Amino acid sequence: MHVDRAGSSRGSAARRAGAAWLAVLGFCGGAASAVEPPRVVEVVPDIGDVGVDPGLREVRVRFDQDMSPGGRSICGGGPGMLPIADRPRWDDARTLVIPVSLGPSMLYSFSINCPSARNFRGAGGESAVVYQVSFRTRGADDAGPVPLKEGEGGAMVEKLRHAILDRYSHMDKLPVDFERRLDEASPGLAASATPAAFARGVRDLLRPSRDGHVWVRVNDITLGVRDEYAAVNYDERRLRGALQEVGEHEGVTTAKLAGGVGYLAFDDWSRRNGDWLAPALEFLGSLGPGAPLVVDVRANGGGDEELARSVAARFVEERMVYAKSLIREPGLESGFDGPFDRVVEPAGRRHDGPVAILIGPACVSSNESFILMMRKAGRRETFGDTTGGSSGNPKAHELGGGVTLFLPSWRDLTAEGVEIEDRGIEPDHRVVWPGVDPSRDPVLDAALAWLKERAAR
Repeated sequence: MHVDRAGSSRGSAARRAGAAWLAVLGFCGGAASAVEPPRVVEVVPDIGDVGVDPGLREVRVRFDQDMSPGGRSICGGGPGMLPIADRPRWDDARTLVIPVSLGPSMLYSFSINCPSARNFRGAGGESAVVYQVSFRTRGADDAGPVPLKEGEGGAMVEKLRHAILDRYSHMDKLPVDFERRLDEASPGLAASATPAAFARGVRDLLRPSRDGHVWVRVNDITLGVRDEYAAVNYDERRLRGALQEVGEHEGVTTAKLAGGVGYLAFDDWSRRNGDWLAPALEFLGSLGPGAPLVVDVRANGGGDEELARSVAARFVEERMVYAKSLIREPGLESGFDGPFDRVVEPAGRRHDGPVAILIGPACVSSNESFILMMRKAGRRETFGDTTGGSSGNPKAHELGGGVTLFLPSWRDLTAEGVEIEDRGIEPDHRVVWPGVDPSRDPVLDAALAWLKERAAR
């Protein structure tokens, strides 16, 4: 089974074009320069912190370089949005002070810059790298954060070393001098005052991997190591004019398109309460077995491969190997066991009609596996852009102090033995996004043209 962390699945947010996130407090124009982008080096309170005093009146953000004071994007949404009490101010060229009015027993989440708003810029004009923050305030009965015991940090460092060097399947994504960096970072990690501080140190150590399947968990808060993700080649606004008889369900959209073509979109492959796939399977059953169909997974960031397989089983004609896995095993000379075949088999009422599968750079992990399951020349072809090329089947490594590190445990290969990591899956039909007409979806248009041509044969 291949399960991604919850934070890596970006389908729902991407499909709704930022409905849950909004930028606040100012705008800044100007073109970005070629200088190194600013990074947040410290937030007080920072991601992972718990037991924060609800009487705290300001959040402080420090950058690694001088910043332009002319614009800012503090992003967030929902009940956990940071309650900003007054206009933020710059204490100096690198330190922003955000006045806040906090409540007790609250989990607050926000980000400095976000994909839809990047107005924090350095003095040279470059937008700051997105930085996520989540912290929890103290309740009336809370004792506050529990510090690490003397010597506990050192033991955690040794577990960290073993996990990374012996169990991380993508060690090649780290710098060649990583072991030296680990040695240099170890004293600081061992001296961490709290589990949250240790977790942030691990995040920073592993950031060079840019691996979306590496993250740290502390105090029920996730710290990812990857700062940026590919933009999705999808815009819900462009679809509105094309979709008819739309059914919006949790994680699934069903609709009809011109010419009797069905449309089925999956936000992700995450497990939810109840049978959330039922509307999709019922919709498939309502179509004629030979009806043309569009399956849109452009905004799907993965999840549980077993769920993806249960959908693909309604399309495949026979048992087939769609992928292979090399499992990290330090006891073997090669460091890996396998390759092992991953197989999909027919199940349920099969849909035999032509299928156009819409894909793009936001497709990663189990969704890439789904795409491999579905492809069949002349019957089920892909449209859009190359997928993100990211997998790993991450496994948990308990480091102590309530800190858990998740690391990829496998290398994902196509059925032909080609590794997917950092390479992705090429579409059968490449379509330039966003195209020349902002009112149309060029990927969908190309898919419909192919389906129409198939019907005319």
